[in-house]
Amino acid sequence: MIEIETFQNKQIEIKDFKTTYIVLKFNNELFRFDFKGKKEAFLKQRENGILKFYIEHPLLLNYNESNLEVFINSKPENHNEFINDIEQTINKSLQGWRNWKDYIEINTGINFEIFNKNVENGTGKLLSAPISIIEKIELICDKHNVKIKTFGKKQTFKNELIFINNQFIIAEKFLNNYETIKDYS
Repeated sequence: MIEIETFQNKQIEIKDFKTTYIVLKFNNELFRFDFKGKKEAFLKQRENGILKFYIEHPLLLNYNESNLEVFINSKPENHNEFINDIEQTINKSLQGWRNWKDYIEINTGINFEIFNKNVENGTGKLLSAPISIIEKIELICDKHNVKIKTFGKKQTFKNELIFINNQFIIAEKFLNNYETIKDYS
């Protein structure tokens, strides 16, 4: 059985894909990989490209770490500087792959306006983010003498990411359970 890692940094062709699998062509052979526990995908077209495989990447943060909810319990001295430090800290972790405001506005029940008001008042929900980001937020709060409370269970998970050009798939595992097929097209 061939693992997807075998194709790391190799020129491959996406021959076919559906919501549950991808078929890759390499050296005139076809390899089908099923997505076990697919989390996120951006697959739009069949094309040639270099396959990149990751078990650590900023896109994997949302899937490899549980989210913790953060509530603010005191006011920062400088509201704008505090928010700017949070933005810079999250952006450094994300390296441009996601929007820092996603951790404020997605699955939190608040929006940026409420976040801003909560910081200004020193009370209420701040955000929900993966463990490693929260650990950095805690340092920002210490720097600004802001008290926070976190809720949630700290858990880690294993997921994988493949990139082919600007297309990607995140899944728990890419499974090749099939014989390779010769392709003479």
